[in-house]
Amino acid sequence: MDFKKAQILVIGDVMIDHYVYGSVERISPEAPVPVLIKEDENTFLGGAGLVTTNLRNLGASVDLVGVIGEDEEAPIVRKYLSDKNISDQNLIVEKGRPTTIKKRFVATLPYFQQLLRLDNERRENVKPETEQKIIENVKQKMDGSDLVVISDYNKGILTAKVIESVIALAKEKGKKILVDTKRSLYDYKGVYLIAPNTRELCLAFGLKNTNDDALILPEAVKLSKALGSIVVVKRGGKGATIADDDGTRTYPSKAEKIVNVSGAGDIFLATLAMALASGQNIDDAVKTANLGCGKAIAKRHPLVTLEDLK
Repeated sequence: MDFKKAQILVIGDVMIDHYVYGSVERISPEAPVPVLIKEDENTFLGGAGLVTTNLRNLGASVDLVGVIGEDEEAPIVRKYLSDKNISDQNLIVEKGRPTTIKKRFVATLPYFQQLLRLDNERRENVKPETEQKIIENVKQKMDGSDLVVISDYNKGILTAKVIESVIALAKEKGKKILVDTKRSLYDYKGVYLIAPNTRELCLAFGLKNTNDDALILPEAVKLSKALGSIVVVKRGGKGATIADDDGTRTYPSKAEKIVNVSGAGDIFLATLAMALASGQNIDDAVKTANLGCGKAIAKRHPLVTLEDLK
């Protein structure tokens, strides 16, 4: 797979994913819960951080704009970025706001099963001064970027003002924006591409979650027309469906083994962005993203490399 040396700007929710692995052989006598015997643990960046580090794996130069706290987790974020030769100068520190961390406890024997997830986060909007710093950092990095990627986990970083400013600036500079968001899809009207999963698409139309073609395909077309954007629906085992002015087409999943689906959407977004920044058309880029995602979810640590894509 030949990717050009793209410069990509990532904006969004930076977080830490911490996994504790072990085996379960008995139920606790204190409560009807499994007892996890710790055997291993692993930590890596999640959210916009995972998108950023995987873009770096694929050869991109990346700028990351996000928010961290003034806490013991913040140096962990900086270290993982430094390990990938990614600058942390565009991270804004907001006092009183914790760096988001998700801790997952996973049994690997007798089978791979997540038992519990513990989140430490704040979800209210960032302070006005933080909001302004985000916008200023985006302005500084927009000109030199080939593509803009927004990873929005609805943690209060992408406020209405930030979203409006980023979209307006991208239009002014002629930059394409790719979005993966947990908030209302309609907040991103006018971006180049938005990539909801089936649940997020159904939620946008007040429907019960389904993966049925009879509902997903027409709703994807409606969303594409409403936003004026390409819509790529992530459909798990069914792959991904594109909806744009040419109609809809679905490309199958390339997953052969499933170990950890956490972060699968971030991997899909990173690979899709890299493919588009390298000149692939939307159909080939989605096929590439399916391949990258399929390789990543077969690993404990969700990552994709150029070697995977070869």
